[in-house]
Amino acid sequence: MTTLWPEHQGEPVLTVATLFWQANEKGQRFSSMYDESWVEKLYRGFARNLTVPFRFVCYTDRPRSFIEPIGQRQIKSERPGYADCIQPYEIEGPMILVGLDTIVCGDCDGLADYCVDADRIALPRDPYNLAQACNGVALIPPGWTKIGREHRGENDMEWVRRFPHAYLDDAFPGKVVSFKGHVEKQGVGDARIVYFHGERKPHQLPDHPLVKDHWR
Repeated sequence: MTTLWPEHQGEPVLTVATLFWQANEKGQRFSSMYDESWVEKLYRGFARNLTVPFRFVCYTDRPRSFIEPIGQRQIKSERPGYADCIQPYEIEGPMILVGLDTIVCGDCDGLADYCVDADRIALPRDPYNLAQACNGVALIPPGWTKIGREHRGENDMEWVRRFPHAYLDDAFPGKVVSFKGHVEKQGVGDARIVYFHGERKPHQLPDHPLVKDHWR
């Protein structure tokens, strides 16, 4: 299951990628609520906040029906788990890779430019341990498909830490933030992308301004 897209003549093609699979025993309870609407809300968030041409790719366990122009690729594992979040690295950059529990709330063109021009991937600092990276969001320039090729099922977060990376918190202060680590305490501020992790997802926070204004 692969959908192909025409190249944008004269311009690099930015890929925005995510993953969606039916919940199974490999996952946590807080990851069991996803459906196609989460993928479409994520697509629309980027469509509202990117002026550069991009294609949106969803890695999924089976063919899905989407209203939005969302390309699909097959997840290789028969029973997908979090380690499969490495598979999108098989796509040659530039690419923005995010989880479904992500809200796009501001101009992302600068993040897209990083994916075109940089020499290494960029990851957020782990909100619970600022000395190391997490993989809630990844900006991926060309030349890093080996992250996908060399992966043999290792924990996805531990795996990406092995490769040279910049920190989004340093390169784009306040632009890519954790909901629990930043927004819940300090507000949205100038954030462009807010990623969620663990308990409490957007569907549980319908009255929060971030969710009301941007998760649609």
